[in-house]
Amino acid sequence: MPACPLCNNLRTTLFYQQQRGLLSSREYYHCEQCQLVHVPQRFQLDSETEKSVYDLHENNPNDPQYRQFLARIFEPMIERLDAGACGLDFGSGPGPTLSSMFAEAGMPCTTYDIYYDNRLERLQHCYDYVVCTEVIEHVAAPLEVFNTLIRCLKPGGYLGIMTQRWLDAERFKGWTYRNDPTHIGFFHERTFRYLAIKFALELTIYPRDVVIFRKPHDQG
Repeated sequence: MPACPLCNNLRTTLFYQQQRGLLSSREYYHCEQCQLVHVPQRFQLDSETEKSVYDLHENNPNDPQYRQFLARIFEPMIERLDAGACGLDFGSGPGPTLSSMFAEAGMPCTTYDIYYDNRLERLQHCYDYVVCTEVIEHVAAPLEVFNTLIRCLKPGGYLGIMTQRWLDAERFKGWTYRNDPTHIGFFHERTFRYLAIKFALELTIYPRDVVIFRKPHDQG
């Protein structure tokens, strides 16, 4: 059985197997320790194919509906931030929008994206806040990414993550979110609680798809 990519637990179990369509025979494994459900590497897209899917995304910064969608994480984040707070939009995509929303609110936000804005030097800085919106479900090495995101936070800083959460095994079978071929990691509420304990972070969980971590002031 493939090890969990988030907590390295070797005891994962087959959770679901796709039976039809483009993802036929794709397997999903469940980790009892951190509750992550993940797709093993042998079922994942190569980088070129993955990017070709992202190139089809129409993330228009001027689209009111897209901004309303992002408001689910934007609004609870700005409630916590001081004026002038500087942040990072990790995985900003082909049409960065959330960074513009923060900048318009007086909170400058730089961007990073492995395919569209791959400036690694931006991950060497520390920020008052970091947002990761509809990104973490795409990454093959979530533990490495979480380490990076938390390292980018100043003490007292906030990390906002937006990704739909799986609820139970029965509903997972009919969950359309898992059908995206670029979605390979699925988080449960208990997965985020596991991460909060592991990294000694404060955690606030919002309905459906938003969580916000806070890095304590005594963490370097």
